[in-house]
Amino acid sequence: MKKIILILCIVVLKTTIGFSQIKGVISDSISSAKIPYVNIWIENENIGTTSDDNGKFVLNETDSTKSVVFSAIGYKRKVVPISQIKNIVYLNPETTVLDEVVLIEKKNTKSLVIDKFKKSKIHFYYGSGKTPWMVGKYFPYQDKYSETPFVKDFAFLTNSEIENAKFNIRLYEYDSLKFIGNSIYDKNIISSAKKGKKITLVDISDLNIKIPKKGLVVVVEWLIIEHNKKEFTLISEGKRKMRIAYEPMIGAVAKDTNKYAMIYRGEWMNAYKNPSQTIKNYKDKYSELAVCLTLTN
Repeated sequence: MKKIILILCIVVLKTTIGFSQIKGVISDSISSAKIPYVNIWIENENIGTTSDDNGKFVLNETDSTKSVVFSAIGYKRKVVPISQIKNIVYLNPETTVLDEVVLIEKKNTKSLVIDKFKKSKIHFYYGSGKTPWMVGKYFPYQDKYSETPFVKDFAFLTNSEIENAKFNIRLYEYDSLKFIGNSIYDKNIISSAKKGKKITLVDISDLNIKIPKKGLVVVVEWLIIEHNKKEFTLISEGKRKMRIAYEPMIGAVAKDTNKYAMIYRGEWMNAYKNPSQTIKNYKDKYSELAVCLTLTN
């Protein structure tokens, strides 16, 4: 049996004495509706969390001079000094300028599968520590996609020790300078991974989304919520230490070229080659998200 190597990315361990908690609820500034799964972190640091199903969040931080960043799909990013955070944090909806809508009847008589992967060939996984973060994969547009322009579904390789671990998917146009361009869907696409090593299918055919001619960026966002929390023991310098991670893990394939990027401290950064010599076939390769895209007509 091949050994699965768990890579926990952007895990920063911080010990504080007498820490205080920042608590609140995030709401829509217009409707006052609670906003779930908001990405929250201390500005310029690797300390963060995610709001729960009811928009509630708790963040541990001692320094009241710092600021907190709130980011959610469909809303303008907001930076608030800790000293000014009250019981409710309001986010302003983001105004999206849409292209002219042309109604086309979907036939669903053709399909095209892009970047199919083999489950048995994957030995590298992305996971999350205690900081919310995202990884995106770029699907370049090809002229042949005009025959099957609608995005039907995505297939991910997930590995989770928790049943129905939740993760979010964001969809963007590709931007050659910033990696992600305009959002092509302004709501969360919350999905769940079953326990174990599984192919997780996310069907979005009902959204009638067409693949952008600039190219599509599929982004996986980890949710730092209690349901996804996993505690495990790590042996470091001969000592056993309790650590926390958040499921699920998402598989990655080894690539010679870079078609993905990751977000770090709220900014997108280019991928880097894997220096590890212990993971078969991944040394000096880029670890690209294992995402298979199906298009239909």
